[in-house]
Order: sequence, then C-alpha cells, then structure tokens
Amino acid sequence: MKAPPLIKSNPEIPLHRQGEIRQHFPNQAWNELTIRYYDSVEDVGYEYYTQKVLSACHQDESVRYLEPFISFVRLGESLILSEDGCVIYDNEKNDDSCTETGPFWWITAK
Repeated sequence: MKAPPLIKSNPEIPLHRQGEIRQHFPNQAWNELTIRYYDSVEDVGYEYYTQKVLSACHQDESVRYLEPFISFVRLGESLILSEDGCVIYDNEKNDDSCTETGPFWWITAK
C-alpha cells in the first residue's frame, strides 16, 4: 500500500497566487477556507480512500480485499474534478517538477 500523503499543514502561497484564490472565493475569509498542499494527486486519492471510503465501509471485507488494487491516481483525479474547489499549481520554480498531477494547493470552502 502507498505511504501516507505528504501534506503541509501551513502552506505558504505566493501573494500573486492568493489573488487567484480570492477570485475563486470572493466573499469568504481565509479562515473559512480549507487549504491543503499535496505533492501528488496520488496523495489526494490515498487520503480520500483512507478517510472517506474506509471509514464508511470498514466492516465490509470486500473493501479491505480490494484496498491494494485501488488506483489512487484515478481516485484523486476524480476527487479533484468533482469537488467545488480551486487547484493552484506550485510551479514557481520554472522547472519541470510541476505537472498536472502536482505539486499543488487544493482550496475548498469549509
């Protein structure tokens, strides 16, 4: 099974990126937003699976049996696309380390 996600609890978002967040959430204070930093979309899928799927179906043996075969990348992609949130990519370094799969900040309203 994949290692737990790498999440920064207090991500430092560059000032010009904060403007993008303000555009997406114009009437909400910062403390009304949930801001998470993920190194990869796989981390989103892993976190979603462990916190949402397993917590709801932990007694179901078939869920435990299928756990090693779950595609965390696909689960993460579907989670991002289905949520009403904002994805801000961490591509300030102007290198090739940032792709469509991460690293990124994921911002949602609480």
